[in-house]
Amino acid sequence: MTTRPEVRYLDRTTPPHISTLILLASLPALSMNMFLPSLPAMAEYFGVDYRLMQLSVALYLGVSAILQLMIGPLSDRFGRRPLILAGGALFLLATLGCIWAPTAEIFLMFRMAQAVIATGMAISRAVVRDMVPEAEAASMIGYVTMGMSLAPMLGPLLGGVLDSYFGWHSVFWLLFGLGAALFVLSWHDLGETSTTTNRSFAEQFRQYPELLMSRRFWGYCLSATFASGAFFAYLGGAPFVGKEIFHMN
Repeated sequence: MTTRPEVRYLDRTTPPHISTLILLASLPALSMNMFLPSLPAMAEYFGVDYRLMQLSVALYLGVSAILQLMIGPLSDRFGRRPLILAGGALFLLATLGCIWAPTAEIFLMFRMAQAVIATGMAISRAVVRDMVPEAEAASMIGYVTMGMSLAPMLGPLLGGVLDSYFGWHSVFWLLFGLGAALFVLSWHDLGETSTTTNRSFAEQFRQYPELLMSRRFWGYCLSATFASGAFFAYLGGAPFVGKEIFHMN
């Protein structure tokens, strides 16, 4: 029988607290769409067409999708903690790049780099599986998923308020502040949980063909794809329609 490991808050010699995992999963979702109400203002600021600024959503999601394939094997090989901290540090640098970008093209480049924070979304659930038996993992993953679901709902609302009063840069300054706080929290609270760091990449990728041949996997995958695709297609166009077509603020 597997026993639950002792967890002490802000003690990196023990597994992380569930609140830390919820925040690690929430920030990638928040950074995904909190700036969407600012897209019309950003297009005007950079002097480009709105359609070009919409790429900031598609490119972020595309890079996130690619990273999801690599994060798991990398965290199994090098550990959960190093990848979380490296991803957090790169996210902070990319966010500063978005704030100080002189052109839309450079902004989009740093926006793609921001997607590295997806490490938190993927690894937080892996940490749960490391910490507790399978029977308890579903409950804890439910809490982590709750954070991933609430953040995209609250993000555009908060981003719209910030954009209205302080301009679009304030949205990214808030993301930078949240990212810095989460990095400090992870540094102090996120203990290493992986016990399989000796597995080679070849050993891990050898299991991929079996996964890709699974009908159950594709059923779940495509269901999530179409549901989230419709959601983000709406979010990407809603600011333009609201402001330019219906003349809303």
